Amino acid sequence: MVWIVILICLSLAIMPMIWVKQSPYQKKIAELRKAARENGLSVRRCRRPDFREGENRLVSVCYEISTTYKEDDMKFCIHRVSNRGEESIWKSWRWASEKPDQKWNHLIEYVTISSNDNVSALIVRPGSIGLVLDEKKVSGDIKFFKEILLNSKIKVDQDLMLQL
Repeated sequence: MVWIVILICLSLAIMPMIWVKQSPYQKKIAELRKAARENGLSVRRCRRPDFREGENRLVSVCYEISTTYKEDDMKFCIHRVSNRGEESIWKSWRWASEKPDQKWNHLIEYVTISSNDNVSALIVRPGSIGLVLDEKKVSGDIKFFKEILLNSKIKVDQDLMLQL
């Protein structure tokens, strides 16, 4: 009887420690985000790219790189999460906001062609370019996405800064 009481007490003491332990999925995501920060990307939680008015939950994750170009025309989002939004000329991608000026087409075309199925949106804001990734599907290294963002940054900083 005493042994049963001791086992119950030990299990009550050990169980909370097991609940705190990360699951393999949580560990994978933490490592992915850490690798992104170590590679110079910033990671932020954001709303779904195709959010509706009143939807404020931060359910997506955006991996961003900063740019020196910070003009107000640098505000758009193109996604392939759902059928919400206006169709774009790029297959399976839709506008989640207003269409940008034509000068952005080379950047959008580059991202839509070079990204894989893990990229669900391109979010461009004054001073940053971001990719919304489906972290559940991402396998391997963050370097592929860093390369896309770095090349996008170069396109924006070189090409668009020349137009100013």
